[in-house]
Amino acid sequence: MGRTVKIVTNKPGPAPKPTEYADIKGQGRIPYGKTAEVKIPTSMSRSTARGMGASTKGGGYWSC
Repeated sequence: MGRTVKIVTNKPGPAPKPTEYADIKGQGRIPYGKTAEVKIPTSMSRSTARGMGASTKGGGYWSC
């Protein structure tokens, strides 16, 4: 049995350049969001569970 292996030798084209917007064909451009610093809470407090059977499960949890 003769077997052959096809080797793809095509080189890929250049990668697309990065942009600050999403360009949707025929619909326009949408700018990407900017990053911002976010305040992360570091304290814990006791909160009351509401809904989803909280009265039968216990009713409280720790939140930050």
